[in-house]
Amino acid sequence: MKGGTMSIILSIQPKHRRKDQYTLMLDDGRSFSIHKEVIAKYRLKSGMELNEDQLQYYIWEANVKTAVDLALRYLGYRTRTKKQLYDYLKRKEFDDPIVEKTIEKMEEYGFLNDEDFALRWVESRKTGKPAGRRKIAYELKAKGIDNDVLESALDTLTEEEEQQQAVKLAEKTAMKYKHLPYRERMAKISQTLLRRGFDWEITERALRRLPEDD
Repeated sequence: MKGGTMSIILSIQPKHRRKDQYTLMLDDGRSFSIHKEVIAKYRLKSGMELNEDQLQYYIWEANVKTAVDLALRYLGYRTRTKKQLYDYLKRKEFDDPIVEKTIEKMEEYGFLNDEDFALRWVESRKTGKPAGRRKIAYELKAKGIDNDVLESALDTLTEEEEQQQAVKLAEKTAMKYKHLPYRERMAKISQTLLRRGFDWEITERALRRLPEDD
């Protein structure tokens, strides 16, 4: 029986440069990284006997605690998506069950919310670096935002707001290419707006807002 196999803890040693982590050594030669809170919670100490089920549960709990600590630090810098957190924890070599449990906890704590992330992203695009709906949608998809969430967030971007951003970009681009002949300058502006995700109708209206050459 798996749970009946017993192991004895030989030592619990602190890890260098990791104040929250300890190395747990067993009499069968195995060693595991254990979070200090798990050691304190279950009063683990040298000489204690553990069956395999207990051991695996403690390791699981310790890994979740470590992943949660890393996730809180990662999310503390700025708002992230579920996919960004998933990719980050996978780079730290956590298994999928640990990653999924950590994401679940972050959502419960209110630190991870793709709907809120998408809304903030769209809001920032209304006043920041100009981008059309197509480019904003592409950016959110690249960050792992689902289509339903993405479309809901884009609904908060009015056509008037998108048009204002298009005009802003057109005016800036016109200054950049002011040395070019009128038709060539208009072509450059059009290309820039289309690359930034504005559709042709909005691009055309932005061009009409620009002053013509004397």
